[in-house]
Amino acid sequence: MKILIVDDNAAIREIIRDILAGEGHTVRTASTVSEAVEKMTAFLPEVLFLDSRVGGEDGLHVLAQMDPSITPQAMRVVLLKGSGDIVPTDNPFIRVSIDKPFKSSDVVDAVKRIQGESLEVAEERGTKKRKERKDGKRRLFRRDKRERIQPSSDSPDSRGVSFGSSYVIFEEYPDAIYRFMGLFDPDWYDVMIVTTGRAKAIKERFTYSNMEVLSLSGNGKGGSLGIQEIGTLMSSIRGFIDSHARPVIVFDTFGDLMEADGLNQSLLMLHQLMSGRSKMCTFGVSVDAGGLTDKDRNIFLHSMIEYKEEQR
Repeated sequence: MKILIVDDNAAIREIIRDILAGEGHTVRTASTVSEAVEKMTAFLPEVLFLDSRVGGEDGLHVLAQMDPSITPQAMRVVLLKGSGDIVPTDNPFIRVSIDKPFKSSDVVDAVKRIQGESLEVAEERGTKKRKERKDGKRRLFRRDKRERIQPSSDSPDSRGVSFGSSYVIFEEYPDAIYRFMGLFDPDWYDVMIVTTGRAKAIKERFTYSNMEVLSLSGNGKGGSLGIQEIGTLMSSIRGFIDSHARPVIVFDTFGDLMEADGLNQSLLMLHQLMSGRSKMCTFGVSVDAGGLTDKDRNIFLHSMIEYKEEQR
């Protein structure tokens, strides 16, 4: 696991680092609140060993100042405290506390407990998502036989969509996202759809086929790209943007990316793509809001416009 240790006592930092590195974890350290916040953004730790007092400050200031995209599901805190300190009960990040002085086994057991929680949550979420995705795709494919999307005869502007802006659609299953794609006439725009579905099934939603489908899968076989190969995915999308005049990039099942790569990594990838684009282009993202907190939802809305079909 990726672990960040935040403590102003160099000896304690080194002791914990040696213990965790010996267990095979990737470990970074910070001695101040500001250094911790900076390293969290770059390192994206899964576990944070946090002293209750850091350089005279309340250690919890680290959590108050960190990127709001970091959630309690993505990062869990082991609080290092004195025997008289009280552990906050209303902070969802804090999962384990260790009293100083501690034993090596206290540190190891804390991480094992968090690993066990993460595994249980991942298995439960994965089972639920696989069932929902299977049911949703069955419904989606049934709809495909009834409804095929025609290229729009109007400009996107006439439907309230501006090329160059980016949009998010909160929907349980990908559906409205395909009608959003249909607003961009392929004779005028260059469309790439990033999907975990079958390319053939996606193309059958449309009466035209001149779009590029980038398929993602768990193993990256059969002409697909591995869903956890974030760097390669970003490179492919940037290459498409650079080589086309009016690029439109659509993620029809962004929730699958978040499930495979984590919320933080997925949102960071999206942010880097949108902020680093070399020319005017549009991004469209479909995501199930059911698993998002209000904070997660607001992160999407910070850089994207919510698209609702009634605005058409």
